[in-house]
Amino acid sequence: MSDLAPPLTPPMASNKTTELRPTFFGALRGIWLFTRKSQLTWRRLPVGVISLLVLPLLVYLTTSSPKTWAQRHSWVGNPSAELDGFSRRMSRARLRLQPAQQEELRRILTEEYGRVNNNFATSPTETRVEQEREQLTGCYERILSRAQTVLDERQFALFQTFRKRTLDESLARLGEPRWDRTGPFYHWLIDFYFFMILPLNCARTCGGLIRDELQMDTLGFLTTRPLSRARLLIVKYLSQTAWQQIIVLIEALLLFAAGRLREIPALGSLLPLFLATQFLAVLAWNALGTWLGQITKRYMALALVYGLIVEMGIGRIPTNINTLSLMRHLKTLLAHNPALQGLYEWPANGVPLSLAALALATLVFIGLAALMFTVKEYQHTAEMQK
Repeated sequence: MSDLAPPLTPPMASNKTTELRPTFFGALRGIWLFTRKSQLTWRRLPVGVISLLVLPLLVYLTTSSPKTWAQRHSWVGNPSAELDGFSRRMSRARLRLQPAQQEELRRILTEEYGRVNNNFATSPTETRVEQEREQLTGCYERILSRAQTVLDERQFALFQTFRKRTLDESLARLGEPRWDRTGPFYHWLIDFYFFMILPLNCARTCGGLIRDELQMDTLGFLTTRPLSRARLLIVKYLSQTAWQQIIVLIEALLLFAAGRLREIPALGSLLPLFLATQFLAVLAWNALGTWLGQITKRYMALALVYGLIVEMGIGRIPTNINTLSLMRHLKTLLAHNPALQGLYEWPANGVPLSLAALALATLVFIGLAALMFTVKEYQHTAEMQK
């Protein structure tokens, strides 16, 4: 008998196979690890939250409520000043208002002026001159009707003459440019946020998608994977865009919440259109930023030059060449909101062309970026400093 141990039996392969079950939250976590984990840390979180709240806070502070606006910017007149003027007119005619009559007239003027001012403040861009004329005339008639029960015959005749002169002065001011209550909100939302902050932020975040990897010498770890350069760039673009869509969605909702607190009218009809247009804008601006990041490390300076020449220059030329401007197509989409149309007077026709132009621009920019990243060789980090 041999003392040798029996040969060991090689382990048998298990019949069990690992089954991958991708989920939405798993994909979201992958996108987080791929793009945002290094940027959104607990240390940077307070700064990110504050940056989201700064603009809505400015909107809230610079937009007046209807009551405050009516008190500071009365379009039809000041009740106290007019009542004092009428009292002096009565004194020269050797007539006298009783204290009860003064208080009742003050209440009538305040209520009727507030009613007209509120109409002007809540719909300044949609109200035309003829509609304003009708409101002023109606206010004049209501005041006379109510004052007739307060004043005697001689007092009322003098009041009627005094009010006629006030009405003529108000009607003469119709059509003159004036500040409206909703103007600051729309200028913050459209001019500052949508057409300035949003494109610059897209250029900043997507311009460094590949360039940051090159400068940190981490691109080599990504390109060793069985993944082409073009696919790598497109995946990073889609990942960055997915997270940025979430961030700008939160920012837009905060801006509309600030407007809702200030009682800006018709925000419910504007919100879906604004969010849909913002979604398309982020796709296009991010693609442009990715391409600019492949051209030079000074992609933010190049983005400003592009904005001045193409968007602010070519986009304002009243010919077909302005179709090269992304802002022109975004304005066409936003122009279908009556408030924005009345404020900016953008052309609203050509929606299919604008949608096609935004989609084509997105594909062209990301295609050029993928092509440049594929054909260009980077030997060392120092190459990125050129």
